[in-house]
Amino acid sequence: MKLALLALGILLLTGCFALPVEDAVPLPPTVQVPELRTMRTLEVVRGDVVLSMQPSTTYLPVRQEDLFFSVAGRRIRGIYVSVGDEVQAGDLLAELDRPYLFDHLEDARRDEEWVGLHLAQLIERHEFALRQAAENEIPVDDSWYLQERTRLNGELNIIRRRIAHLQAEIEEMQIRAPFDGTVSGAMEFAGVMWSQIGQTIVTISDRGQYVFRLVSIDAGLFEVGQIHNKTIMGRIFEAEVIDPDAEGIERPMQLGAPMPEAYFRIIGDEMPDISGTNFGNVLFVHDRAEDVIFLPSHLINDIDGRLFVHVLEDDIVVMRDVEIGLVGNLSTEITDGLEEGDMVVIL
Repeated sequence: MKLALLALGILLLTGCFALPVEDAVPLPPTVQVPELRTMRTLEVVRGDVVLSMQPSTTYLPVRQEDLFFSVAGRRIRGIYVSVGDEVQAGDLLAELDRPYLFDHLEDARRDEEWVGLHLAQLIERHEFALRQAAENEIPVDDSWYLQERTRLNGELNIIRRRIAHLQAEIEEMQIRAPFDGTVSGAMEFAGVMWSQIGQTIVTISDRGQYVFRLVSIDAGLFEVGQIHNKTIMGRIFEAEVIDPDAEGIERPMQLGAPMPEAYFRIIGDEMPDISGTNFGNVLFVHDRAEDVIFLPSHLINDIDGRLFVHVLEDDIVVMRDVEIGLVGNLSTEITDGLEEGDMVVIL
């Protein structure tokens, strides 16, 4: 009886593992509430509205010269200066590769020295012969001397012409500064470069004056005697509009149809560093509104001639019509519709 009950218990336990298992119920999805976007606003304040332009001007040196090689197809040995370098007349700026020329020149100079030595010895021998003949009262036949002197002088002339030719050839392969000045342009040496006739290698400028030139339709806005701010290499200087003819400044030629010109001279106690400068900007103010209510121009909406902005009132964004005055380069004067302290919404 006990054995039967034990077998029945084992059978019941084994059958429990055979029953079907229900799938796990998934958890409900988590819903994340998006963060509220912070509204960007701009407080209305007073300030200046400026309408201006800054045309680019070109530096006008007293003298400027573009330098290039007169020999084509030769390897460039080196370019020895950079923009802004100060140079003296005769300084070597660049040169072509010419390994054999100096050897030939040295050989020719040795030949010149040798023939010159022979000629000097010939003259000494001739003078000695003349003294001996005078002491002994013996006539001298110096035809040999005249013949040899003529030969040596002819040989010496040929050698010297050869030296001059070699020196001229060397000079053609070198670029030297024609006057004291500043390097205002220089080709960057790339290691392996070949010469081309007419290709500017170095530009030298005599920067003895602080004059800039504007060639533009806008040049007609400037009048002689006016003082304007001029930006050079990020620094601001005062510049006076001058008459180049009255100042004795040579006007560069214009290509094509002539355009209005204006000339500016830097004034004041401090002069700019123009060693590497070829350009600068001059400020011309067309109009200015001072101590007015204004907004950045991009915040003003214009739909079919209706001008409005979005203003925050009691935490509600509303549209408010505005009237404008001077439209400047970056901002616009608001003559009606806004007051100081209003919060304009940046959409």
